[in-house]
Amino acid sequence: MDKIVLKDKDNKEVEFNIIDTFGVDEKTYAALEPLDEDFIVIFEVIEEKDSVSFKFIENDKELDEIINIYEDMKED
Repeated sequence: MDKIVLKDKDNKEVEFNIIDTFGVDEKTYAALEPLDEDFIVIFEVIEEKDSVSFKFIENDKELDEIINIYEDMKED
């Protein structure tokens, strides 16, 4: 399983397992699990020329929609 290190709002490094990546409406998302935790967070993946970044989804409605889509995909 691939791992990635991101910085939280306090600039502290947090290591995640990359559980899944998936596309919705021309956007790419990643389901990440913090190490030693039992929950998943979903970020939007922003791909630019030579870099990839992970964007926190601030819009609650969009986040709920993406979570529902992800859960439906996992059931299939």
